[in-house]
Amino acid sequence: MNKIDEERTLRIVLELLKMDKASEAKKLFSEITTSETVQYWMVKGNLEQKFQNWGGAINAYNHVLDLDANNTEAENNLHIIQNIINFWNPEMFNP
Repeated sequence: MNKIDEERTLRIVLELLKMDKASEAKKLFSEITTSETVQYWMVKGNLEQKFQNWGGAINAYNHVLDLDANNTEAENNLHIIQNIINFWNPEMFNP
């Protein structure tokens, strides 16, 4: 898949996510070759977050920050996930 097709496919995946068609978005995303772009890793993070795969989402957003240290969307999403994890598992930090 060339760069233009990849960008177009990533936009379609995001649109499917917005329309609550997460399974379709995940299937389409799986057809994309792993790419070292911020857009690819943001979409991957969004998909992982949608399916509540917190570890995968954290890894994807951290990869975004490796590529673009000033990416506020990735930082915000990491903060949201951390709040969710802390809310769901408060006793995890209290032995």
